[in-house]
Amino acid sequence: MTPDLGWQPETFDHISPSNHQVLVEQLDYYKCLLDDLMTVSISLSSTDNLRAFLESALVTTRKMTTSDAGSIYLIDRSTPVHTVCFEVSQNDSQPNRSLVNFAVPLNQDSIVGYVALTGEILNLSDAHDLPNDAEYQHHKTFDYDIEYRTRSVLAVPMFDSQKRTIGVFQLINRKIQDISITMENVQEITLAYSALDEKLLLAIASQVSIYIERSQLLGQVF
Repeated sequence: MTPDLGWQPETFDHISPSNHQVLVEQLDYYKCLLDDLMTVSISLSSTDNLRAFLESALVTTRKMTTSDAGSIYLIDRSTPVHTVCFEVSQNDSQPNRSLVNFAVPLNQDSIVGYVALTGEILNLSDAHDLPNDAEYQHHKTFDYDIEYRTRSVLAVPMFDSQKRTIGVFQLINRKIQDISITMENVQEITLAYSALDEKLLLAIASQVSIYIERSQLLGQVF
């Protein structure tokens, strides 16, 4: 039997004290959650390398949300055509694939471009089955190129101190089993991201934004 990822709450209020074993699992989950949040917070002042910080923040966030993959993007406004660029990218099912240094136009055509341009949150249960009136789309060539299947997606904007969007923090494929995702099992082992996942990602994205802006002010580069 493949291992599952344990109890996963949908909201912060999801507590069941009536069952002792379940309560123990819940308390253990929240303890781990707090430890991970503290790890990200401490890294703000203990890490001087921007890329190392982003990699660490992405690893921790994927652990907290049981995400198979994820990326952090920054907006590049230095050229006439503004773009949204992969800065760090991780994928447990395709660990040797890298999208770093790849960019998409800053427009509403893509999921990441839409979030970066509008500043809205997107929480999609299936990127391949979008509403007919969606202004954005999932570029399936990404999946085809790396032999992967993107299903659930959670993407939130990152803002600087002037409330200007500077990037996007995206998670992909919330898993219920700790196994590699394939075209055959993706429907069975992935879930939509929860309201709790949204709050967690927003909280971490705000801390990441602070670090990015500070690094840019200090002239740090990748």
